[in-house]
Amino acid sequence: MKHSDPLKRATEMREVGETWDDEQFQQAREADLRQRTSDARAAVVAALTCLLLATLLTSGKIVEIAERQEFGDTRDRQLAVAERIDRVANFLSLNRPYDLIQDIRGAGDDAAQQIDSIDDVAEDLGLEVVVPDIDPVVTDEDDRNDTTTTSSTTTTSTTTSPPAGPLRVVTPETPLRVFVGGDSQAEYLGQAITTESTLALAVEVQHEISTSLARPDYFNWPARLAEVVDVQDPEAVVLFIGANDHQDMADAEGNRLVEGSEAWQGEWSRRLAITFDLLEAEGRHVFWVTQPPMRDGALDDGIELINDLAAAVIADRDFVTAVDIWPLFGGAAGFSERVVGPSGEETRARIDDGVHLTRSAASWVADIVFDELGRYWDFGG
Repeated sequence: MKHSDPLKRATEMREVGETWDDEQFQQAREADLRQRTSDARAAVVAALTCLLLATLLTSGKIVEIAERQEFGDTRDRQLAVAERIDRVANFLSLNRPYDLIQDIRGAGDDAAQQIDSIDDVAEDLGLEVVVPDIDPVVTDEDDRNDTTTTSSTTTTSTTTSPPAGPLRVVTPETPLRVFVGGDSQAEYLGQAITTESTLALAVEVQHEISTSLARPDYFNWPARLAEVVDVQDPEAVVLFIGANDHQDMADAEGNRLVEGSEAWQGEWSRRLAITFDLLEAEGRHVFWVTQPPMRDGALDDGIELINDLAAAVIADRDFVTAVDIWPLFGGAAGFSERVVGPSGEETRARIDDGVHLTRSAASWVADIVFDELGRYWDFGG
């Protein structure tokens, strides 16, 4: 009987009287172990090969993910590695399938992903941006806790007065054209505005995850809004942006601006002013949804700063209204996962990440937006 096959050796009957000595057993055991080790090694090599191939096939996405990271040494290292992988994939033409899929989807074709400078947008549109003279908000922790400081991070509601008469009469035959845009916070809000209104609305929604005014190199919201204005000509623009702006950014010369610094505050305010001014047009009104309190302390401080800066920019523009949701979700009391909603019942308002609103909470914000729309347009009833 041959003993090279472990399965046959274990299942077939040996001839009566056939016995193995210790040396034969040892040789058979070593052969089994060698065979198993060889199979495991081959499996590991195959898995690593598949992983390498998958990395090369999706090198473009890896670069995109690295570019999305906050400015700093970690991002620089990740981006350098990702770009090397992409160059190898390009040399071997292994990234062609991914590029083809992107081309079919039209991903990366719009101006928001082609123009990485907000100044270029302003220049192309011929905007004369008027940035308010903002007193820098103190961001040092000790100064914030000093009651003698003249600076404040308390966000106040900014409300503009509606025109003497409605901008126009809205009917089911001529619905109000609404564009809802922003980061991932805008997803649920856009859904609520689209599905829950009794008003005659024609709504377009675009939410882009991880986007901000701080990083036009990743997604340029002013460039995208310029396209929206040109193609869709919305009458009401609802923007829910800011949760990702708590990060460093680069100025027009490429200098790094530390988040919260005086230079950073001035540059972010200028970018918001450009965003608003390119939307200004007769018959159009912009609604800026403020940010709610955040669970993370550092992020919460950054959000308060952004709300404060936005209020100063909006104060100089009568075509912009701040939809202030800060008090609704905790206000000065700070972040709370559950809050008492408009119905008087305590409801879970935030998802587990301590940043995003729940779908129910987004509906509350949508109701505020509907009320604001009713102040500017006549919906006949």
